[in-house]
Amino acid sequence: MNSIEFSKDLIKFIDASPLNYFAVANTKDILKSNAFIELKENERWEIERNSKYFVSRNDTALIAFTLGDDLTKGFDIIGSHTDSPTFKVKSNAEINDSGYLKINIEPYGGMIYSTWTDRTLSLAGKFSYKEDGQIKSKLVNINRDLLTIPNPAIHMNRNANKGFELNPQDHLYPIIETIEENFENGYLEKILANEFGINAYKILDFDLGLYDRQKGAIINNMYQIGRIDNLGSVHASLKAFIDAKSKKNNVLVLNDNEEIGSRTLTGAFSPFLRDTLKRLCDNCGLDDEDFYIALANTYLISADQAHAVHPNFKDYHDPTNHIMMNGGLVIKTAANGAYSSNIASNSRLIDLANNIGCNIQKFHNRNDKSGGSTIGPIASTGLGINSIDVGEPILAMHSIRELGGIEDHFDAYKIYKAFYQTEL
Repeated sequence: MNSIEFSKDLIKFIDASPLNYFAVANTKDILKSNAFIELKENERWEIERNSKYFVSRNDTALIAFTLGDDLTKGFDIIGSHTDSPTFKVKSNAEINDSGYLKINIEPYGGMIYSTWTDRTLSLAGKFSYKEDGQIKSKLVNINRDLLTIPNPAIHMNRNANKGFELNPQDHLYPIIETIEENFENGYLEKILANEFGINAYKILDFDLGLYDRQKGAIINNMYQIGRIDNLGSVHASLKAFIDAKSKKNNVLVLNDNEEIGSRTLTGAFSPFLRDTLKRLCDNCGLDDEDFYIALANTYLISADQAHAVHPNFKDYHDPTNHIMMNGGLVIKTAANGAYSSNIASNSRLIDLANNIGCNIQKFHNRNDKSGGSTIGPIASTGLGINSIDVGEPILAMHSIRELGGIEDHFDAYKIYKAFYQTEL
């Protein structure tokens, strides 16, 4: 597979993953097709060395692992996150306003609002319902053009190109269709019910988010699609994890809710990773002392995208560390601790990249700008493990459509695969 084919596979993966639920569902399918065994958190585990398994939580987070002979040698981990900025649908969502049916929404994560306007959108997510005396749930993707968020005409808003601020409480309600004044509520429940042939009154709750209906595209040596942050890292690390030929302890972590601070039962602040590693050690006959030895020998790559220098906004970037798209994987460093990279963790990855002929770039924020953080410092602090923050350089981060480099995505895969295959 070459770099273009690999980016096309990424686009296919993202197009099939309109929300975090689908990213995890598609990951599960790939793992199962590669003979990984699914474990359940609420069941006893029967673990064998030199085997491969995965466990998921709430359909939005997942940990997969391959085990070698000796767990005290530690775990080589790559972690990323499944969520991306979007708009989530509120309860009692239907709004009958001026002859239109609107949907009440709230922002999830920090998106660029303007990029969501005048686009064809739809809804995806999960809903629960009662059937045969049991509470059940299903993933749902309304796979059709369903709604849009139209701008006002320039004639009505002469300040549209002069710094006008879109207020999500006032200006960003999606419109579904024109309606009569006597329209009855329950529109969304009826859509969900019709998708699966169930009674709308049996629906108990839902978690739905908006997504862009436009498919991803290749633009010369770049690719453009939504949710590169952070499904690009999910895809590169997953493919590397599957393809790596190794007999050591490798771990793939997909956390949720990074875009809203990670303080959930599926986020990096949860004990999901620690508990999973502890259960592995317990099942393999290790005691607490062995577990702490394993953690001391563990290394985490926190994979979350990085900022390429923008040719139209060069002043936004550090003057001596210009990150070039298609210039190689980026190590992210911050003196304020927003990233977990340090001299020990950096050296290992730089040496690995040098050995396989891949470039490494280093990112620092301007001193008067503060970038976002990642799961790296959270996992590193919570587990006391060595960690590094890396990412592929992209433009338009948190836009409805982001822009990445074809060669960078393939380089990330090659570095992650080498990481999973190389023993210290």
